[in-house]
Amino acid sequence: MKVGILSLQGDYEEHESILRNLGVDTLRVKLPEHLDEIDALILPGGESTHFARILRRYGFAEPLTTWDRPILGTCAGLIILASEVVDEHPGLLLKRLNVRVARNAYGRQRDSFEAPVKVSDGRVITGVFIRAPRIVHVGEGVEVLATLEDGEVVGVRQGNVIGLTFHPELSGDDVFHRMLLDMARS
Repeated sequence: MKVGILSLQGDYEEHESILRNLGVDTLRVKLPEHLDEIDALILPGGESTHFARILRRYGFAEPLTTWDRPILGTCAGLIILASEVVDEHPGLLLKRLNVRVARNAYGRQRDSFEAPVKVSDGRVITGVFIRAPRIVHVGEGVEVLATLEDGEVVGVRQGNVIGLTFHPELSGDDVFHRMLLDMARS
């Protein structure tokens, strides 16, 4: 099995480290042709407007709209996967998750925080929220995977696509990477 990490911007090295610790081969995806070589893909965090611009420039927009293998999107990756953004549009939405999100919903960089995240299997992990988006609406067909203590949704899944508002790779927790691998194996 080989998992690709879109490596044109964002914190792809941290995702790569988690996957290597799990014994998984990785590929730094920089061209659309690389999608043919992988079993699953991670869209890392970063700046969503720049991310959207890069996806268009390098020809990823069309292939990722219909790509049928599992995807994990964190932070900006979630924004790009969303069906709707309530504030400033990043310029490209893949519409792979039936959710509405608000960009940078918790404030500026200095307002970043860590918080306990309850995973749907009962585990509690640490979520790292850096200029994080907020999921303001969960649409039909979307499963809630993770919430904050107050019930706010911070992780979702629709089919074989997972979206997280936070960065599990920065706390070193691999639960969502394992979910991605499980989907790729099935």
